[in-house]
Amino acid sequence: MKIASNVAHSVPPAGRARRRPWSVATRLTIWYAISAFSLIAVATGLLYWVLIRNLDRADDRLLADKARVIGAMLLNRPDDDAAIRQEVEEAWKARQDTQVYVRVLDAHGDITAETPGMREVLPVNAFPAPVADPGEGRDVRTDDDRTFRILAVRAMQDSPKGAPSLVQVGTDRSHEFELLASYRRYLFSVLAAAFVLCTVIGHQIARRGIQPVHDITDTARRIRAANLSERLTAEGLPNELLALAETFNQMLERLEQSFTRISRFSADIAHELRTPLNNLLGEIEVALSRPRAAEDYRDALVSSVEECGRLARLIDNLLFLARAEAPKAVITRERLDLGAELATVCNFYEAAANEAGVRLTVAAHGQAVAEVNRLLFQRAVNNLVSNALAHTPPGGSVTLAATGGETVGVVEVIDTGCGIAAAHLPHVFDRFYRADQARRSGEGAHVGLGLSLVKSIVELHGGTVDINSELGRGTTVTLRFPRHVDHLDSTLGSRHAEEKDDEILISASS
Repeated sequence: MKIASNVAHSVPPAGRARRRPWSVATRLTIWYAISAFSLIAVATGLLYWVLIRNLDRADDRLLADKARVIGAMLLNRPDDDAAIRQEVEEAWKARQDTQVYVRVLDAHGDITAETPGMREVLPVNAFPAPVADPGEGRDVRTDDDRTFRILAVRAMQDSPKGAPSLVQVGTDRSHEFELLASYRRYLFSVLAAAFVLCTVIGHQIARRGIQPVHDITDTARRIRAANLSERLTAEGLPNELLALAETFNQMLERLEQSFTRISRFSADIAHELRTPLNNLLGEIEVALSRPRAAEDYRDALVSSVEECGRLARLIDNLLFLARAEAPKAVITRERLDLGAELATVCNFYEAAANEAGVRLTVAAHGQAVAEVNRLLFQRAVNNLVSNALAHTPPGGSVTLAATGGETVGVVEVIDTGCGIAAAHLPHVFDRFYRADQARRSGEGAHVGLGLSLVKSIVELHGGTVDINSELGRGTTVTLRFPRHVDHLDSTLGSRHAEEKDDEILISASS
């Protein structure tokens, strides 16, 4: 029962709403108000302490001066009791704000002179032990709740009978304490007003400071799929938010490009699938429109199989592209001699090249090796060779070149065909893009996916692909594959075995 009780108390009630975190403006306001008010409070507190110290020093100087005057009279005129008594009883009698009390005692402790009324407020035993030189006095509180600053000094007498006398001086500080009490009242009022002002000003500063954040938020809130072209205004933003706005705009740029590419890709897919489906549907409808001979049905089925094959190849290529672009796509690699692989491809296309009247050659320079997937590498080169043969007129040539570098293996497919216009070069690797819009049938490479497949395969290996072309003079496609890979996928062992459920294995037969 105890365990169940502890569990029950540890689980918060289901109906209790989670407290919303404080906004940035609120936090900035609190921090600004606390820091500014703390500074003001420390400054005013320091000034108040300096005021008290100055009052204490002023009173100490007053008492010390009075004690020195009396001490000088005792030393210079020790027998002039009347003058000493007059100085003690009547000195500063006219002062209204500060009343000074003086008492002179002989060596036996008897009072020889005293300011009238001093015995009632400051008895002899209320003073501290006497000192030779006047120093700091001390405060004492009387029974009637009055505060006095007192000081006791030893004074020497220049006479045969004269032993050291004692001078006791004190001053009433009630007026000063009233002044300090009034000062504290004003001080607390000023501090209260300062706290309110610090809070209000801090809130205004915080609101102005985070206004660019609100502007960015409002702009981001307005952006939808229909207005991805809208951008944040970076003009006037502070440096801390300028990088954020630029990064956000770059992200919007990428999103807009991706969204446009996906929209165009979807439209291209629909268009490419519609053509063979319409052909297939038309042939079937014609075959079924009336009874026909067996040979006619056979021709219709053969034509349907061709269209189904085209659909299958198209879907196969799209599936491969989708898998190749998966973030966790994995391929198996091996170290290959690129020149030898190009020779294999050349042998495969030799018959097609002879039939087209095109000379197909291989040129290997140096030790051209790279760590690639054999089947994917052959598929990429096959697509390039197929395109080159299709666009090179009889009597032309297609050269497969391989060169080796320190970090990459380079493969070039060079043809002397019709070439590609400069306006089309930035788009030739886009899916379903065709520089020659008249070509509407054939293999998957002829529906605008061939170069897209090549680019996906090269990037899947961590390489790059470039194309250079000139109308009437031919095209050169350059593939660069990493020569060394830190960890071959085929030998990664246990780590890939643990993650294989989350990865997509790519092969040439996808």
